[in-house]
Amino acid sequence: MKLFPTRNPSARAAAHRAMAKSALFSDSSAAVRLKRYNHHIEKARALEAEQVHIRRSRLMKAYDTLRAENAEVSQ
Repeated sequence: MKLFPTRNPSARAAAHRAMAKSALFSDSSAAVRLKRYNHHIEKARALEAEQVHIRRSRLMKAYDTLRAENAEVSQ
């Protein structure tokens, strides 16, 4: 179960970036801080990449629809 099911991926990515920054200043060993930082940065990058993929897919779908409509009109 997700903690915040209504959050969009860009907000989640921003939250993970904030958690990564706070991990650097936590009261833990350097190895643990680095591990937490890398985990949150990796998650943020994955969420941002997912958003890029979704946007690109939507754009290509709209482009294909427009091409199909133009092909019908030109016939």
